[in-house]
Amino acid sequence: MILEACIENVTYLKDVIHAGATRIELCDNLAVGGTTVSMAVRDYAKFICDSNDVELAVMIRVRGGDFVYNNIEKSIMYNDLKEMAKQGVKRAVIGAVTESGELDKDYIKELIGAPKFFRKEMNFTFHMAFDRIGEGLEPEEALEKRLEAIKTLSKLGVDTILTHGSAENNDIFDNIDTLKKYISVAKKYNINIMPGGGVTFENVDKLLKKLPSITAVHGTRIVKL
Repeated sequence: MILEACIENVTYLKDVIHAGATRIELCDNLAVGGTTVSMAVRDYAKFICDSNDVELAVMIRVRGGDFVYNNIEKSIMYNDLKEMAKQGVKRAVIGAVTESGELDKDYIKELIGAPKFFRKEMNFTFHMAFDRIGEGLEPEEALEKRLEAIKTLSKLGVDTILTHGSAENNDIFDNIDTLKKYISVAKKYNINIMPGGGVTFENVDKLLKKLPSITAVHGTRIVKL
């Protein structure tokens, strides 16, 4: 089981690793959902994670707010990802949707291709922009959009989707049925569903009983400090 600890900068990096985190999602500005850290922060985090045999996943997000990006923002994130690949970071956390609430598959494809510029291999997590796919549609239609996005993301090269099971700020246990539907489709396409948003060291065992086939969980309090 991968315990992915979402942290802001490196203040608690060593602490969460020593507490049992097996993957780090490195962000800045968690108050707005996480943005990309500075190069120096990333360098230090990579050194600490490599020294402790812990996977590092770095957020690629230019700003808070929605996940619809203009061309300048897309260029910035693309260049950030290229620098990460050049540095040897092995996992990037990405996500984008269109103004109409569709998966921005053209841009995701472009991001996934960026490491090849340096002949580097990288793994990709699609972040909670996933929960915004189909926003504004009727619930069943929105669900179908997200199920189709799971298939598309797998084909593009994403291996993990971070999701709360809803765009609402509700209890994740209210979303178990939806998460089960995601997991069922994801299994067929060899992509992992990683629940997050309200998952903590206090309730993770309960969640695993509800979703026994998941292999990763995510949270800012996923390990006890």
